[in-house]
Amino acid sequence: MNVMYPSEGNYDFSAADAIVDFAQANDMNVHGHALIWHNATPDWVTDFSGTDAEFEAIVQDYITTVVTRYKGKVRSWDVVNEAIDDGSGNPLRSSVFKDKMGDDYIRKCFQWARDADPDVLLFYNDYNIAASSSKRTAIFDLVDDLGNLIDGVGAQMHISYNGPSAADIQSVADATVSRGLKLHFSELDIRANPEGDQTTLTNERATAQKAKYKEVVQIYNAIPLDNKFALTVWGLRDNESWLIDFWGNLDWPLLFDENYNKK
Repeated sequence: MNVMYPSEGNYDFSAADAIVDFAQANDMNVHGHALIWHNATPDWVTDFSGTDAEFEAIVQDYITTVVTRYKGKVRSWDVVNEAIDDGSGNPLRSSVFKDKMGDDYIRKCFQWARDADPDVLLFYNDYNIAASSSKRTAIFDLVDDLGNLIDGVGAQMHISYNGPSAADIQSVADATVSRGLKLHFSELDIRANPEGDQTTLTNERATAQKAKYKEVVQIYNAIPLDNKFALTVWGLRDNESWLIDFWGNLDWPLLFDENYNKK
């Protein structure tokens, strides 16, 4: 939102149009990520001083405008991203959207997206869905509340060579398939140095990382075809991964090294 709607009444679709135009010219699908994310909210929305009703109208206009613009061009959207809190109780994360629109703001956002493009696939996307059983429960409770407004679950696969377990990852797949939804193993990268104690990618860690990648792919490949959406790797080469700046230590989480050599 901070990119496409930087100031009130002023949409900027130049970057998004470039991506969509490239995809159309090259016969590629586009997955929209993400309409609503607390970390990508423009200041003028975060600091909005009008009424709650006026705030809601702004969000409705934004979602409607964006989804309508790319109707038939964007195949799918993460409508809301990372809305579940990480605490043990796992309520909704505190955000300006929750504060001004209420606890049902996610349903409202999904409804506006559905109204704007009845044929687009709508996803909820979040992290630690495999690693935290309480968060997984909260996410699927949210999914159940959305009913027929949601088409799929985006399970961010920011994981490590040593966890979460295959059983926990399988639980995400099972919970998605049992609901008749599409599964997106999104944002896959696998930290080889989660403790920050390695100065190089050792053969031992590289082998363990390879096995974890294979495990994730095998779990995805085993689900029914109708439930498969995509498996997305979050980056191309190790030295460009977001994880290095985020955690502040060396890591080699992707499929290619810094010279684009296959690992």
